[in-house]
Amino acid sequence: MCTVFLAAVRRALPQARVAAGLFHVVQLAVKAPGDVRRRATRDKYGRRGKKGDPEYGLKGLLGRNLENLSREKFEKVIDTLDADGHGQQVLLAWIAKEKLRDVLNLRARVTGSAPCERQVRDRLFTFYDWCTKNDAVPELAVLAGTVSRWEDEIVTAVLTGVTKHHVGEPQPHRQARSPPRLRLPQPREPAQPRPHRLHPRNPATVTHRNQHAEATRNQPKAGSRLTSKSRLTMGAILPYRNR
Repeated sequence: MCTVFLAAVRRALPQARVAAGLFHVVQLAVKAPGDVRRRATRDKYGRRGKKGDPEYGLKGLLGRNLENLSREKFEKVIDTLDADGHGQQVLLAWIAKEKLRDVLNLRARVTGSAPCERQVRDRLFTFYDWCTKNDAVPELAVLAGTVSRWEDEIVTAVLTGVTKHHVGEPQPHRQARSPPRLRLPQPREPAQPRPHRLHPRNPATVTHRNQHAEATRNQPKAGSRLTSKSRLTMGAILPYRNR
């Protein structure tokens, strides 16, 4: 969902049907309740949310799907947010997120049958109507405006079910990856703790300074060609030569 990409596709392939990435649509929907929660918490307490606040305890539940919440979790969300006006704003954004997800759940991968365009646009109208009735929450107006600009691309994605991620695509094996490259220290980066160099399980970290030393450390050293008899002879000659 980038206007630069859309303009490039329209220019190169003017007859193509463009489908928006549904992952990014869900990402926008999940972002709205979080933005409302942070703003409402600052308006209520005059600070950022912290552990112990009722709204802060719902941070993880607001991002989950409604069908994945148990009855106890669902009642916790409703009872906590319906306690005051600030929490009700978060609840309105959470409901808007689920209404937008209802539009995306019409695709054939979820329902098992291909939807028609009328069904998709009817659910989009329900989402727009909810955001219009609760336009006192500014985040809902922003979300509805973004979805409205990308409405045709979202409808195409729901009808066709296309996605940029291929199902069952093999992932590269860990051993097939390239070996780790030499990493240079970055400016203002805290120094890494140096492990014990004598322990075989904690070798020294290879940097640009000790790279040559690490490369030559494991090379076999050339042994001396002197025999034991020659060593005794050299040991007897060297003291006199130094005189």
